[in-house]
Amino acid sequence: MVDGSSLLLDLDGVVVESVQRLADGTRLVGVLTAAEWVGICPDCGERSTRSKGWVATSPRDVQVGPDRPILRWRKRKWLCPSAVCKRTVFTEAVPGVPARARVTPRAKAMMATEVLDKDRSVAAVASDYRCGWHTVHDRVITVADAALEAEPAPVVVLGIDETRRGKAKWETDPDTGRRRWVDRWDTGLVDITGDQGLLAQVNGRNSQTVIDWLAQRDPGWSAQITHVAIDLSAVYARAVRLGLPGAIVIADRFHLVKKANDMLDAVRRRITWAQRGRRGRKIDVEWINRRRLLRGAERLSAEQRATLFAKLLSADPNEDIAAAWIAKELLRELLSCTDRGGLRYEITAALDRFYRFCAACKVPEVISFARTIENWQEPIIAAVQTGLTNARTEGYNRIVKHVGRIAFGFRNPDNQRRRVRWACTRRSRQVTPNRHQRHC
Repeated sequence: MVDGSSLLLDLDGVVVESVQRLADGTRLVGVLTAAEWVGICPDCGERSTRSKGWVATSPRDVQVGPDRPILRWRKRKWLCPSAVCKRTVFTEAVPGVPARARVTPRAKAMMATEVLDKDRSVAAVASDYRCGWHTVHDRVITVADAALEAEPAPVVVLGIDETRRGKAKWETDPDTGRRRWVDRWDTGLVDITGDQGLLAQVNGRNSQTVIDWLAQRDPGWSAQITHVAIDLSAVYARAVRLGLPGAIVIADRFHLVKKANDMLDAVRRRITWAQRGRRGRKIDVEWINRRRLLRGAERLSAEQRATLFAKLLSADPNEDIAAAWIAKELLRELLSCTDRGGLRYEITAALDRFYRFCAACKVPEVISFARTIENWQEPIIAAVQTGLTNARTEGYNRIVKHVGRIAFGFRNPDNQRRRVRWACTRRSRQVTPNRHQRHC
């Protein structure tokens, strides 16, 4: 029968001999090899009766109770009794603490869990376990690569977006030896409708980067992709056109509305400069109402809308700001067709109203905005009809920044991509949903 202290430690192959508290409050646990493992040769499995002395080791282990106790394992060295065994001398080893192990296997597993699933830095975990940075990092690599190196499963809707890997800086070109200015970006490829999360993070944000990654996949895998969601990026649109000729491009709704809001802000700033010769101030009507201008029309009452336009007309006699606001709302009306089923005739009518208004409008920003919508008309129609967005990809971009802040930045891009992919691949994360997620 196992005594209580040994059961509490629960380390396979050893029994607790003594427990004492040191001057600094740390517990020192003395352990011995369990009887069934005493004198067992790790190669041939025979039991030895010829001892060659004692050695002591202090392997790092997991937390037991309020703190992480120090283990002091006194074990024997033995002479192997087998004449055919290549090992003549051996030191006791047990499943819980393999030979020459300075960290127990369960402690290594816990290290990887704390870094990957609990969003802790490698340095912080190494400090807790009183071991080297590389000890923790090597375990993280082993666990993460085993889960992430497999080829992705079939994907129906692919999301593409870029994230900044770090600040731009001067670097030395290894080929020429000259200094060059490098703006570091990564391109993320995401499974929009599946559960695979972030499929890959590749260096660069050009079309060739995406094309090369797609070329490495099996042709049958690429053929199953029906839609690709992107922001208004001609670079990624070209990558989809060349790498996935059978896929339909989806223009992200968020970026469309953002572009409309940017257009409205540009008109407001231009009018302020033209009328006042300076930037907007708190005393300016158009500056005071800048937030209300970006608010959806359905969120404004009839009285608020009338008051807004009356104030804008006093500051903008040419009605450029009002025209930009109407163009923005006409685009939002087009995107709202998704909520009513994305019927083609309704989309066509909404587009016709938008183009007619912009054509009659003399505001240069509105005209430029209309040309942009015209260039992206088919992806916009596809977005309205399908209701697909690139929101999941944008959400992963936030996680990318979060992981970078936890680590206080990464010097090695491979380490960054490994950590980011694990955090963005929920299937690989060993986390229990919280009470809010359970009811979602």
